[in-house]
Amino acid sequence: MMPQVNEEATKALEERIAKLRKGGRRTVTYKAPTNEEERAYAAWVRDALVAATERKEPPKKAPEGFSLRVLGDVWLLEETRKKKRGAGVIVMRTGRARPILVEAPHTFYDAGTLPIALSVFDAQAARVLLINTVHRYIDKPADAAKDGGTKDEKAATKDKAKGAEAEGDEVDEKDDDKDDEKGAAVEEPAGVDRDEADDANAAAPVVASDVAHADRSFFHAAHRELVALMQGAVTVQIHGFRDDKSEGTGLIVSAAKSNADAAGLAARLGPALTDARVKIYPTDVSILGGTINQQARTCRELGAPFFHVEISRTVRDALGADKQKRARFAAALDPIFAPPKPPNP
Repeated sequence: MMPQVNEEATKALEERIAKLRKGGRRTVTYKAPTNEEERAYAAWVRDALVAATERKEPPKKAPEGFSLRVLGDVWLLEETRKKKRGAGVIVMRTGRARPILVEAPHTFYDAGTLPIALSVFDAQAARVLLINTVHRYIDKPADAAKDGGTKDEKAATKDKAKGAEAEGDEVDEKDDDKDDEKGAAVEEPAGVDRDEADDANAAAPVVASDVAHADRSFFHAAHRELVALMQGAVTVQIHGFRDDKSEGTGLIVSAAKSNADAAGLAARLGPALTDARVKIYPTDVSILGGTINQQARTCRELGAPFFHVEISRTVRDALGADKQKRARFAAALDPIFAPPKPPNP
């Protein structure tokens, strides 16, 4: 039977995450962790994972600036309201769960990836969901006169002008604080997008708040700790791309040079999204493979499968508008049953 998405639980979780993302588009000052902060955070994540898995009481002490919130059968490892710095949020399922990490590192930039990730987390009974809480480029100086928004944000503005309402970061804009609305738009750095590049030296400079590519962040510290500790850990990371980046493509599935079975996952996604063409990196396309992604690098080092799933804007909009379609997608994203391939030589 197809796993069922618990809409009520997903809605409650989404409402809490929305509060944690307040100001994350423009006004939160991003601050990466120091060595000491990173160690303390990793230890907290480790203690919470052990307790959640064994159905024990959550850790009583949290690092400075963080707290643990109990929300039904999940725990949220989150920032305290007055200490926001873009650390992201960890959603951890207690008791029985599958060793899957669902990640959405660009929820402001890649419109619609948040509700998709939430649905996958619920449908797959995943152990952990990792979400970013500030815009990917919030740490980059902005030039609002030169650029009134980037990529999906520009498309979102056009949609609003037509009276359309989409899921994801466009909805978040309506809930932004007043100060957030007054902030300048973030600007994408010049150069080849790191999502599209295979060569880190040829890509755009790393921005500290881009947690999928910066080598130091609370997001990455959590990922590294969780993959190392969870036996059989599989990571599914959700991203988005503009339709014109790969014409006629609905989804791109990549193993990002890990031992994941990208072809097997693509084969399951195809029947779930009959009106979208699913392609495999690097067999069918040569971009958007996530090979210089930091979480992918850690998975390769640890011999753990990493699935990098890029979804076109059209498909993200369709998934956001249709709960049944989103449920089919979430059910098909089922990498646990695909045996990992031997690591690349």
